[in-house]
Amino acid sequence: RVSKDPVTCWFARTDLETEVDTRLWCGPVQVPGTAIETDWIPVPLKEVEKSESGLRLEPQAPQVPQERSVPVGRLVRADGAESDANRPVDAAGADFVAVLPDDGQVLDAAAGRIRDDQLDVRVTGYGSPSSWRVGDVDVRPERNVVLRVLRLSVERLAKTDPAFGQTPWRGWLPQTPELALEVPGRLRPLKVDRLPEKGSVLVVYTVRAAAGPEALVLDTVGARSLRQRIQVPSGDAVGDAVAALRRGPGGDAGVRVPVKVGDRSGTLEVAKVRLGRQRPIASDGQYELVTAAPDKALLEVVLEGRDLPSVAGAVFTTGLLAVTLPDGSTAKVAGVRYGGDTFPTALVVEVPPDVRSVTFVVRSGSVRLPIQGSVTIAGGSAAVPLDF
Repeated sequence: RVSKDPVTCWFARTDLETEVDTRLWCGPVQVPGTAIETDWIPVPLKEVEKSESGLRLEPQAPQVPQERSVPVGRLVRADGAESDANRPVDAAGADFVAVLPDDGQVLDAAAGRIRDDQLDVRVTGYGSPSSWRVGDVDVRPERNVVLRVLRLSVERLAKTDPAFGQTPWRGWLPQTPELALEVPGRLRPLKVDRLPEKGSVLVVYTVRAAAGPEALVLDTVGARSLRQRIQVPSGDAVGDAVAALRRGPGGDAGVRVPVKVGDRSGTLEVAKVRLGRQRPIASDGQYELVTAAPDKALLEVVLEGRDLPSVAGAVFTTGLLAVTLPDGSTAKVAGVRYGGDTFPTALVVEVPPDVRSVTFVVRSGSVRLPIQGSVTIAGGSAAVPLDF
């Protein structure tokens, strides 16, 4: 509950005279995970009897909204009372949680990261204020609860990383991960589709006074599901941590290897690198997720050819590509992705989760390419730093 007023049920007048919505609206409440504004729960009404004197209606099961839910029109009751649906939020009850745009209000510094290959969440601020300014209203906790504010820096990798948009897909498409805030005795979902593709948000919530530790929980669902927890605000992992996911996911690399295809000279650039547990790879003309062994990580090098022939020859040139580790060994290839060019668009290899640099190698050799026939490829190598 988010208002000092008791929860009551109303009709919503839809015109100036007599028309009302065919539902009851009960509230005010605040649905966990929605915006901080007041919500109302619609209750459908079923006609059970009709006579000359009128209709008899029975309430049905409430429809708890997933997003913000507010009736249109002014609230009315049979006794003549009226009210405004857009009441300001002024008190946060025991189940209060809201995800808000980051307005820059000052919080204590905090640290911590929880991520999988589709969602990256960093804790950057934390506080326990006596109230929190939201618009024109100071939100205060109700009795026996305290207010918390958590600042999160978010990147929805499934949206910003085009690898997850590959088609056609073998089996189930990559499933959206599930993020939640864990307080003693409660798990409060933070809907991923309410988070920005890349940006900062505030999570405002309550915990009972003198409650135990809080945590962020991330569930990777679908293929090879995984649950991870970190304490808030320390960022310490709870339980066994996946080493590959305790680091950042990677980013731009900009490392170029000189390559000559026949009489054409150019470069093959490692444009980006991605480090994680799961990556999409090509498989018999379709795509699927491959998962690293428990003690390994998957490293993806995203490739872009420059000034090279543009032919669909990647299936023939894949065998010339390699990634070598600091000990001189060659990383095991987990898969590739193709893009209709001379070389693959991405090479995915298995590496130790703590590796800080590798060497990308284009071996020299002869291959038969479409249209061009047999050609000689002269390659080279370059170091690729993994400082993230």
